[in-house]
Amino acid sequence: MTLPRQAALVVDPLEKCPIPEFVDPKYYKSCVWYVKMGLLMLAERQRGAESRVRGYIDQLPESIDTPVRWSASELDELQSETLKAAVERQQVEWKRLYDELQRDGGVPTSRVAYDDFVWALENVRSRSFSGPYAGTPIKDRLVMGGLLAAVGLGYAFVAKIPTESVLNAAISVACFNLLYDVVLSSRLKWYAMCPIIDSLNHSGRVSSNIEYEYFKDTFVVSTESAYAEGDQVFISYGAKSNEQLVQYYGFVLEDNPHDACVVDAEVGGEVVRLAIMPNGQLTAETMAMLEENGALRAGVKAGGGKFSEAVNVGIYEAAKKALASKGTSLADDVRLLEAPGMIRGARQRLALEFRVSQKKLLERAIEVAEKRRGGGAGP
Repeated sequence: MTLPRQAALVVDPLEKCPIPEFVDPKYYKSCVWYVKMGLLMLAERQRGAESRVRGYIDQLPESIDTPVRWSASELDELQSETLKAAVERQQVEWKRLYDELQRDGGVPTSRVAYDDFVWALENVRSRSFSGPYAGTPIKDRLVMGGLLAAVGLGYAFVAKIPTESVLNAAISVACFNLLYDVVLSSRLKWYAMCPIIDSLNHSGRVSSNIEYEYFKDTFVVSTESAYAEGDQVFISYGAKSNEQLVQYYGFVLEDNPHDACVVDAEVGGEVVRLAIMPNGQLTAETMAMLEENGALRAGVKAGGGKFSEAVNVGIYEAAKKALASKGTSLADDVRLLEAPGMIRGARQRLALEFRVSQKKLLERAIEVAEKRRGGGAGP
């Protein structure tokens, strides 16, 4: 699937403020990328019928209702201190960014209310793609190159400079520009919101790629999965856990291969934070942490990603403790999900789905730990 660059909203790391009539250019330049994109969205929405992306703006959801909008009591329904803490930090940060927009950006509440700001950032954080900066589009370079060539040849004619000298200079400039773009692409990133492409749903079990084709000036999404006519096409938003999906996307994957549950376990007399995968194993990052920690290294078997009995017992005890700390059991949550008349709206349903995914993961971790001990992992 391809999309012309001009149909997308793009945050270019080197571009001057494209909306100086909407926000102070100095403030815009200092913003983090997702605030810039949010401001582009809000400016286009206020342009109404004059916006070049009006159809795209009109079809965006009015609210994704991610947990950043939830109250403290609603966050408690997630039964996850790590996710609740992450959302609370996000709430504080987004309010700070909004206050900066008013104070430094020159955008009063009468023009952009806080709910509008949150609407923009929710869409940006759940629909944007990023990639290495590709430099100035080829069409713009060709236009500029044609102008420079015309001016150079004209000057050569007037000043009686040999044509080959002008051509050599032009080639040098072209080579410099290409090298400049190559260097930039390794250091800078740009971000895009692509209509149609960002309507494709996420799956943790597909491989997809979104690229910018420089010479065609288009964004292209491709997938290695095969689809028959009538099938829904999925892409990957990245290797995201259910915590990440809930916080920024507002949904849970029931069978998420990239999910993880974080627990605090005691290993060798030291409390360490372990991230457990759905198969009951530790994530690669957790294994690396255990191997690099001098005090814990003796508890991890070198090579093969295996760990000692001390780590296994730590996982078992931590998972049991985490399950016991929840306000409800897995069976309770499953029964409630199966009785939709008992659920108080979409927020409680999302919290329940997340709780179920985490408790299943913890139960699987206990099961795997018991198998490593031959059924005797517990005390």
